[in-house]
Amino acid sequence: MKNAAPRRFTPSAFLLALVLMGGLLGCEGVLQRGMLGSAYVSTARPDIAIEAKNMPLMTAGRGSASLIWSDMLGGLPIQMWLAVYGEGGLAPMAIAAQAAVPQGWYWDSITRHFQSVDEAVEVFGGVGYQACTYIVDPARDPFSGLMTTVKPDGSPQLWMARYFAARFNFNDDKIIMEYREPLPDGVESLSALPLGYGDLLAGFEQRAREAFVVSVAPQNLAGLNTGYIQGILWQYMGQNFLGTASKYDIYNLN
Repeated sequence: MKNAAPRRFTPSAFLLALVLMGGLLGCEGVLQRGMLGSAYVSTARPDIAIEAKNMPLMTAGRGSASLIWSDMLGGLPIQMWLAVYGEGGLAPMAIAAQAAVPQGWYWDSITRHFQSVDEAVEVFGGVGYQACTYIVDPARDPFSGLMTTVKPDGSPQLWMARYFAARFNFNDDKIIMEYREPLPDGVESLSALPLGYGDLLAGFEQRAREAFVVSVAPQNLAGLNTGYIQGILWQYMGQNFLGTASKYDIYNLN
């Protein structure tokens, strides 16, 4: 929650803040992120390893996005790590991502996707992730180049997704996991399923829950790959997948 009025720091409090900041910057050298085999790992903020079960790694690495719905000229720059798993086509897809806002910004509270269902909290690695299920239209989706987007008759191939997200490091970083499967023919809305599809969501969400392995990063990072990801349509990487961010209040230090 934002402060209603500017906060004043005493000189001693300001000095302490500088010391703490210096300590944090001194620890920056131990931070490592990248791909270790088929797992994305980060040694801090948070200390985490994420991997999809029984799914091949399609593409992975670092990249950058821009949140255009901000007051930053050209959009708010977002540093990202991504790992995408699956076999392409109509095979299930899993996505693991870490996204960081620049200094002075923070990730807002995580909101559900438009017309999503089954909002809940799912636990991975002892951490609660906010979750929801929604329909993906690949027309403006950053991952559309890695999956089938058009049916044989020329109509859009929609997908259903289970989305998990949690914020870390005082809301500077966000971990996102998403599991996708093609939307079955005849299903147009997840809130009003056709007759015979009563178990569709429960089964899908169970597979999504079991799709990821989340643990702490291993101590031995020999072979860590820090290259750039390929195949992502970055012009479509925005708030629909990442969420929204806000700027911190400016504190009065006088």
